Amino acid sequence: MTLVFPLITFPYASRILMPEGIGRVNFANSIVSYFTMLAGLGIGAYATRGAARIRQDKIQLSKFVKEVFFINLVSTLIAYSLFFITLFFVPKFSEYHSLLLVCSTTIIFTTLGMDWLYSALEEFRYITIRSIFFQCVSLIFLFLFVHTKEDYIKYAFFGIISSVGSNICNFIYARKFINFNIKVKLALKPHLKPIFTFFGMSLITSVYTMLDSTMLGFLSGDVEVGYYSAATKLNKMVLGILTAVTGVLLPRLSLYAEKKDESSFKLLVEKAMCVVILLGLPCTVGLILLSQSLVLLFSGSEYLPAVLPMQVISPIILIISIASLTGTQILPAVNKEKIALISYCLGAVTNVVINYLLIPRYGALGAAIGTVTAETIVTGFQIIILGKSVVKRTIFVNFLQSFIATTGMGIVVYLIITYVQNILLQIGLGIACGVGIYSILLFLLRNRYFRLYSSQFVGRLGHRK
Repeated sequence: MTLVFPLITFPYASRILMPEGIGRVNFANSIVSYFTMLAGLGIGAYATRGAARIRQDKIQLSKFVKEVFFINLVSTLIAYSLFFITLFFVPKFSEYHSLLLVCSTTIIFTTLGMDWLYSALEEFRYITIRSIFFQCVSLIFLFLFVHTKEDYIKYAFFGIISSVGSNICNFIYARKFINFNIKVKLALKPHLKPIFTFFGMSLITSVYTMLDSTMLGFLSGDVEVGYYSAATKLNKMVLGILTAVTGVLLPRLSLYAEKKDESSFKLLVEKAMCVVILLGLPCTVGLILLSQSLVLLFSGSEYLPAVLPMQVISPIILIISIASLTGTQILPAVNKEKIALISYCLGAVTNVVINYLLIPRYGALGAAIGTVTAETIVTGFQIIILGKSVVKRTIFVNFLQSFIATTGMGIVVYLIITYVQNILLQIGLGIACGVGIYSILLFLLRNRYFRLYSSQFVGRLGHRK
């Protein structure tokens, strides 16, 4: 759904709102995201790890949730206060008042949603069903009410329906797992130091994940933000799927670390790294080759300046997927989040400097270069620190096999783009033949994890029949 939902909504919205309208909404969302981050205070990752370790004790879990939730409410009130001060004292925001107010509703509902609780409990089935329902509701409202380029505020509103609705359900459903009425003395102080460490990670990460659109808005204008949004939309959709693969691992890794089950911990890390490489490498190459066709299909000819930025930024699919595993899952699970924080600081400084130098001259392309460079530094630093935990012969062999298979796939996709003129056929044949060639080559190369998971998939299909 992370992939399918935007594939339906963005082509429709981009043609109606045009680059300027899309740019305005994304600029507003980038501003609000800073206050959402401040309200979150890094609690998500910390609370997921902490709750996962005591999830079998309902009394302790209830106490933990109440303590963390109270801290989260205080940080949310502070964030909202700063948001309103900024809203009325920054001249640039005077033309965005209504749009920013609409987008800001995510701040309070993100706190109420306590998504971290469901991740800690590994309630991923509930998360999926809930998300799909509200995404469908949002989709229906989008088609019913967004018809002209002046409807960008409605577009922003319907874009947050899925998250707001999901968070309301979360708050209600939480009573199944915890007792809010339990009488306990809240101990807030022990949580503050690790929470602020995670907040530092969140703050620094936001510099190079959210600052691109913000700096583009200030230094280049809404149109360049629109081009950048089109350039990164498909990358973010594919990236969302890959990070979802690793995003479910923190509770389990934390549990293994707590039990000192080193063998299970290492095996899970190895599996996750191999799967990320198997999926991330071909997706990166495929998007680079099909970038022009995809931009024309999903955004329209008005967004052709987004093609080169999209090609430049596509490597983040693999780079961030690896960093999501190393920096967001492995390091926090073993209480080494400070190492991740240092890497994010390096990336943030790099991104700010490159953006400041390149955005005024190159616009969206400059922002793309800054992001790729920053993410490469972050991921490289984390891999060097983790060393043998992620640099293993099995993982290297898996990467080499994936590289060979991706090369063969890339040649076939390039030939299709060269000799097939129809955009739909380029994309359809490119994806179908690319997946086919890649799978065949992995099979011939006897890739261990491809064979393992493909056989499991076929076995499950046969079992259902």
